[in-house]
Amino acid sequence: MKKLMMLVMLLLTICSSAFAESIDDVLKDCKLDRSRWKVVEWCKADNYVRFYDSKSVSVTGPGQFETIIYDYFYNGTCNSDSCKQRGNKHYHSEKVGFNTTKSTSTLRSFATKDANENVIDSYDYPAKMQIAAEFNKKSIEAKTMLKIKDSLKNDKEFTKEVKPAPVEEQPKIKGLVPMPMSIGAYDGEWRYLGRFIAPANFNSLFEWETKMKRYSGNVESNNLYDVYYYHSHYGNGDGEGCLMVDSPKGPWHYGFACVIKCVSLDKNARPQKLSGINNGIFLLSMGGGCKGVFSARISRWRVFDSVTHQVLVDDTYEQNAKLNGNFRDYEYNVMQYRENSPFYIAMHMTTSCPLKPNPIP
Repeated sequence: MKKLMMLVMLLLTICSSAFAESIDDVLKDCKLDRSRWKVVEWCKADNYVRFYDSKSVSVTGPGQFETIIYDYFYNGTCNSDSCKQRGNKHYHSEKVGFNTTKSTSTLRSFATKDANENVIDSYDYPAKMQIAAEFNKKSIEAKTMLKIKDSLKNDKEFTKEVKPAPVEEQPKIKGLVPMPMSIGAYDGEWRYLGRFIAPANFNSLFEWETKMKRYSGNVESNNLYDVYYYHSHYGNGDGEGCLMVDSPKGPWHYGFACVIKCVSLDKNARPQKLSGINNGIFLLSMGGGCKGVFSARISRWRVFDSVTHQVLVDDTYEQNAKLNGNFRDYEYNVMQYRENSPFYIAMHMTTSCPLKPNPIP
C-alpha cells in the first residue's frame, strides 16, 4: 500500500510539474518588447511561440497588409534541419504579405536570428519568387492573419470595399502550355534556357543536372522543368566569375560560374503548386572550365518550397558531397551527356564576358 501511495504521489508531482508550465515560463528568457511584439499563439507541440511586430504592420490595399513575424523556439528545437541555431533559443523571422479576401500569404524574406536578435543568416526573395499561397483556415498563418486583421478594423484603407472581378471559367488544358518566354530572354536577372526533361533515375544531383536535355515534345510528361540561369562576370559569390579568353579559333571559356534555377512543372508544364523537395524550385551554384579537360561541379544547392517559398535545403559540396560530382568522375561514354546539361548550354550562351589574353602558353 505504501509503495502504491508513493507511486501516486510521484505521478501527481510529475503531472503538476508538467501542467505548471505557462507561456510566461517559456518566455522568461525572451527579450522582445511585449508592448510591440504581440503573441499570436503558443504552439506547444512544436515548441515555439508566434509573435507579430505591431509596428511593422502596413496596409498595402483593401483587405491586404504586410508585417514581420517571429517564431521563438524557446527550447532550441525547430522544424528546419539546416537551421544553424538548432539546440539554442532562437527566432525564425519572416516578412509576409497577407490577403484577407483570398486567404493567401506571400513570403517576402526569411531570417534566422539568435536569442539576442543577431542575424545568423537571411534571404530576400526576388519579386518573381514572391508567389501568393493559400493556407488552411486552421493553420497558424490563418490565426496570424485574423489576429492582425482584427487590429485593422478601424483602418479606412484596409476596410475599403472592392467589388470582386468576374470569375472567368478556365479552359481545360490539353497537352503542354507554351514556354513562358523565348529561349535567351531575360526575366530580371535570370536568363531563360528553355524547357528540359530530367532523368527519372540518377545516382547524384550532379548526374541529374548533367543528364537533363531539352524537351521539344508537345505531349504531357513527367519530370519537366523550366530552367533559367544567372551569371555575373565579376565577384566570387554564387554565379559570379568567369574567364573568357581569346585564341586563334575565337573566344572560349577557360572558366565560368553560374546559378541554374530549375522550376518544377506538372505534366502540363505549369509550375507546381505542391509542397516538398521533389516539387520545389532548385538553385544549383555551378562552376567549371577547361584546364586540359573540361570539368565542372556543383558547389551549392538550394531548394525552395513551391507553395511557401521557404528554404527546404541549403547544402554545399563539402556538407553533402554524395549529392555532387564532376565531369571527371565519369567515363567518356557518360561525358557525352554534358552538352545537353543546362550548365554547359548556359556557358556557351554567355558571349558577353570580357575578353582576356589566353593564359595557356
